[in-house]
Amino acid sequence: MVIVAMSIYVGLFTYTLQQRTYRDVMQLLSLYNEQTSSNLKSVDYYLMELSNYSTDISSVALLDDISDNYNSIIRISQMFEFNLRSFPTIKGMYAYFPRSKRWVGYSNSSDSRISLQPYLKEQFQNEEILADIKNTNGLKWIPYNYEDNTYLVKTFFYDNSMVGAWTDLKTLASSLRSLKDMDALILFTDKTGDIVSIESPYSEAKELINDISDYRENIKLPVNESLNSYSVITVAGKSYMVTTAELEYCDYFITAMIPMRKIISSTDIFWGYAIMFILILLMAFSVIVYFFNRLIHRTMSMMTTMNNAIIAGEPEHRIDISNEKCVEVLEVATTYNKMVDHIQKLKVDVYEEGLQKKNFQLFFLRSQVAPHFLINCLNMITYLADGSPENTAVLRKMIETLSKHLRYTLGTDEQVPISKELEFLDNYVELTKLRFPGCIIYEKSIDESSLNAAIFPVMLIMFMENTFKHNLVMGEQLKVIDKIDVYENDGNKRLHITHIDSGEGFDDAFLEDFKKNHATTIKKADGSNIGINNVIHRLQLYYGETASMNLTNEPGMGARIDIDIPYVEFQESKNKKETVHRIIS
Repeated sequence: MVIVAMSIYVGLFTYTLQQRTYRDVMQLLSLYNEQTSSNLKSVDYYLMELSNYSTDISSVALLDDISDNYNSIIRISQMFEFNLRSFPTIKGMYAYFPRSKRWVGYSNSSDSRISLQPYLKEQFQNEEILADIKNTNGLKWIPYNYEDNTYLVKTFFYDNSMVGAWTDLKTLASSLRSLKDMDALILFTDKTGDIVSIESPYSEAKELINDISDYRENIKLPVNESLNSYSVITVAGKSYMVTTAELEYCDYFITAMIPMRKIISSTDIFWGYAIMFILILLMAFSVIVYFFNRLIHRTMSMMTTMNNAIIAGEPEHRIDISNEKCVEVLEVATTYNKMVDHIQKLKVDVYEEGLQKKNFQLFFLRSQVAPHFLINCLNMITYLADGSPENTAVLRKMIETLSKHLRYTLGTDEQVPISKELEFLDNYVELTKLRFPGCIIYEKSIDESSLNAAIFPVMLIMFMENTFKHNLVMGEQLKVIDKIDVYENDGNKRLHITHIDSGEGFDDAFLEDFKKNHATTIKKADGSNIGINNVIHRLQLYYGETASMNLTNEPGMGARIDIDIPYVEFQESKNKKETVHRIIS
């Protein structure tokens, strides 16, 4: 904001400086016009008096042959030489007598004596030019362009004699030396803006004169616009301020062209101080920001982070106030830490209460699984205990396998690795094959990376037990397929478990009931499907909304069960509460 403000200020300052420069230059041009016109009027008075009252001029004007009147001619020339010293803006004076075509003149410049005077004499012999001189008769200075110079000539016509004076634009511009410090160029233009002459009151401006001269034919100065306010033109990639004043002594306009870089350069010192001020201001601002960040912002940022942590359910974060010096911030931070301690205590109490409730629910569900499986096994043992030699070996194998399963299913572990669940699932299938030889085809497709994933025990066994209960018939083959895959979703690893059998599948009413109740309960009135219902409740208790279960019928097969749960690495834990907390969180 400071930089923008200072830029605006510098812009206004530059604009004001340009306006002031225009007014100063315009005032100088007006003063020049007034003084030059006054000096040239004094020349007019002298020439008028000379043409009216000089007897030498009157006598020579009447002669056709002036060979007998050289004395008058000499006196006229001496008179010009003597009086020319009184008019510093005049380069020369002359008298021309059309009747005898005699020219008498004197100039303080050798160039004018050698070349200009013959040129003017030749011009005055032209009848059209002579007629124009008679019509104007001293009313204005007439321009003549000769040898890349522009001369102004004033002539008074009286009784067959022409008396006048001449000067050049360079001489007239020499009085504007005060514009030297601005590197200004003085240009004389006509009313259309075409350049008549390029002059400079000092010799150091040759480079600028050359730049303007090279583009002279293509430049048309804004005469009318620059009479009342400054205009800016660009020549050869350089910008100039144009200021114009109308001349009283001739039909030309005088224009001052000042390089814009010269005007703007006066602001360089100001910019230097401005940049220094900005640097000091930025340093001071940096110090203020540093101390603000150290005293207030850092602590407030920490408090915001801690507040977000509480909202996210992580109340263990606290504000470190060991190095805090600000009393006000220290009081706020201390109060905040006390609030965090209180919230954490409340959350622990609520967590412990909820954990006890979930443990009770899990224990109740586990108690439903073990008796159901035990009854099925005891029925099988009763069938095999007929005392026949062929069943005795099978019975011994079955009792051994049953003891392992009871130890596993009645254990207190809240989670097991998939590898362990698969081991006892194989034992269960082998145990069932002993009762139904040749009736079971069991296929597995297990992702090796899933073997150490944690699941709650007896999940897969319950699916298998439910399949055997409703579909296994002696003498008929039953095919069962189990698949376990690991995949990533939004950067999180997940498990997908699929159980497919070749039985009768789920009936339509059962599937409709499952979809309608969103898998909250699918227990029928007759008490069937307890195993599936048990799995649903355990999924809800362990994983909440992060788990999903879908029941369908596989085309060409029977029932299909899909379970999708988060991948949790199995870890041995001494504290069972930590185990359950890790799974449900």
